[in-house]
Amino acid sequence: MDISKLRRELDLLDKLDWDSTEYRRGTYDPNRKVLDEDLYETIKNSFGDLQTPSQLPENSNRTSYAHEFLQGIEGSIIHKLSNFYKSPHIKVRGVYYYPPGAVCGWHTNSDFPGKRVYITWAEEDNKSFFRYFDKETKQIITKYDKKGWHINEFTIPRNGQLWHYIGSPESSRKSVGFFIS
Repeated sequence: MDISKLRRELDLLDKLDWDSTEYRRGTYDPNRKVLDEDLYETIKNSFGDLQTPSQLPENSNRTSYAHEFLQGIEGSIIHKLSNFYKSPHIKVRGVYYYPPGAVCGWHTNSDFPGKRVYITWAEEDNKSFFRYFDKETKQIITKYDKKGWHINEFTIPRNGQLWHYIGSPESSRKSVGFFIS
């Protein structure tokens, strides 16, 4: 999907108070330890029995928000995504803010398979990223964010896993995720 199709919604997302505490569910904690790059060898060596995020320890130090934080903007986004992906079944998956240093550590989301579309905003080029393990090449691939709003799509397989990690070590990042069934 072309991000320009969401211009009005993105302008509204920009106007939200991402510093507000009213709808926060989890707050950035720079002291919280998460599963970080050290899991690289585990993934590379096919750590296959760790299936679901519920089996992982607290694995994020980002700020998360209740869906109500979006103040109805998600309805318009869902409508446009539904038309583009030809699916009437789209739900908000998560709303997150990553201040500098925040991450969502290695996880699979294998307890909730399907297509994901994340609308992400980065404060600066190449300072935040989506990283995943490519099972075919046995490599960890990093997709760096560009400044501004962008769309990131990926699929959590029904069988198997997509190990992935989101980081913003030096800059701010926002994301609004959607699940498409």
